Amino acid sequence: MIVGLLVVKPLFRLLIGTGPDFNSSVNYATSSFSLFNGLLLGLLTVAAYQNLEKVRESITNEATSLGGLYSQMDSYPEPTRSDVQWLMRDYTLFTIHREWPAHRKGEVLNGGFNRAHAIRKSLSQFEPETESERVIHRQAMASFHDFSTERQKRLTGVTTEIPSVLWYAVIVGAAINILLLVLLKMRQLPHFVLGTITAFFLGVILFVIVTLDRPLYGPSGLSPSAYELLWERQMIWDEPIAQGDS
Repeated sequence: MIVGLLVVKPLFRLLIGTGPDFNSSVNYATSSFSLFNGLLLGLLTVAAYQNLEKVRESITNEATSLGGLYSQMDSYPEPTRSDVQWLMRDYTLFTIHREWPAHRKGEVLNGGFNRAHAIRKSLSQFEPETESERVIHRQAMASFHDFSTERQKRLTGVTTEIPSVLWYAVIVGAAINILLLVLLKMRQLPHFVLGTITAFFLGVILFVIVTLDRPLYGPSGLSPSAYELLWERQMIWDEPIAQGDS
């Protein structure tokens, strides 16, 4: 803002001059431009927030589907029950301790795909012998399908982001907004205060959009709390060490 007041403002005054109606002309241009720029920022903020909520919902649904499938496995005979439940506990721990830190860096690990495939393979190899087992198996396969669908939605949130061309429009819009504000004929101190407040607000809006843009990226990304709750409330009690300690 200081550079704009001390360098840009005098330069533009030399180029375009000033007159008695100069501020009115700048205000007219600023009001027209701010309408479209504000609309763009508002739409981007809403779109980024909706994307965040979709990813949050997919995480919750994924953990819920996995928890339901884990409970359904109690109705399976051995060794299928223990084998599949062990695979699901392994998948849960991998998601919390390995895959989520990778998400923070914008990466997706193959280990999650491999573990989900192992669960599906173990389920598909089971051959029900009674009608009740067939019913339970169909329900389990439906639960796995729901889990797999929500998992894919969650992984999409790792790479989903606002297109670069829109970011160019946002940056150019912010620069023009500050430029039009700098051009106003005002005393230096009130001009500096007004410009600083406007620039600060624009910075806050851009920060919000950047934070919401990639829901799983960085330290402010969504947490694996749904999986942590699933592990602590349901799965940990089936771990051999946990049984020995109790």
